Amino acid sequence: MTRSIDTFTFPDGRAIGFSQYGDVKGKPLFYFHGWPASHISAQAYDAIGKRMHIRIIAPDRPGYGSSDFQKNRTILDWPYDVVALADFLHLSKFAVLGVSGGGPYAAVCAYKIPERITNVGIAVGLSPLFGREALVGMMWLSKIGWQNFDRFPWLRTSSTILQLINVRYGPSLGLHRFLFGAKSDKKMFNDAALRIRVRQTMQEAFRRGYKGPALDLKLYTIDWGFKLSDIQKKVFLWYGAKDQNVSLNMGKFYKKQIPNSQLTIYPNEGHLVSVTHAEEILRKLSV
Repeated sequence: MTRSIDTFTFPDGRAIGFSQYGDVKGKPLFYFHGWPASHISAQAYDAIGKRMHIRIIAPDRPGYGSSDFQKNRTILDWPYDVVALADFLHLSKFAVLGVSGGGPYAAVCAYKIPERITNVGIAVGLSPLFGREALVGMMWLSKIGWQNFDRFPWLRTSSTILQLINVRYGPSLGLHRFLFGAKSDKKMFNDAALRIRVRQTMQEAFRRGYKGPALDLKLYTIDWGFKLSDIQKKVFLWYGAKDQNVSLNMGKFYKKQIPNSQLTIYPNEGHLVSVTHAEEILRKLSV
């Protein structure tokens, strides 16, 4: 289904766009989209959210979709945006779920604002990219990028622009990242509705150009500004063993670093476990 975009404006004039799915009177959960994606990704949880009485708030990060670009932001800045939006919506407590490139943003909320959070989930989330072991199991093109983004800023920019061009004008619209992934992901793409949603969320990611997604690539590959070992909240982790976009080793890294964490591994699945196991994920985070 399609939901209208709401906008919240900060005192400095910067705006952040967000959509809501599920039961608008249900338990609140913030959904943090991947890379390059947008609030539209959360449509996958709409029907399940209604059935389980969960209110899903899906904001676009700065520079994505309807959200203004924020120069010089860091991952540590994100919790302030989340708190401001939660206050605007009169939400004192809420769960957070970060999917893929949204994983670091769920982690930083667990670290920075634990008093506001009920539950924390990271599904196929990127971990800090320290050491090449995190990249084992990724497709070769992704591996080359992640190994070099921190050393060559031009590579981050050019990779993002190429992704934008592919999404806007290419016949596959960026779907090659999944089509050349796990067999389970390829099978999922037989679903026309899923193909349309992925197409739309990636196009929306680049609505304001490439700067927002390009900055994310930088932030993923530098020091995040906090230690995962300092997270005191329990963090639930979900990963597919066959994922070639986000390595299972990243989930294992989170599990090793976060003192109170629970890792669920799906042996024969890939990057789309956040969709195939959406009900299981929401049930765990809504307790």
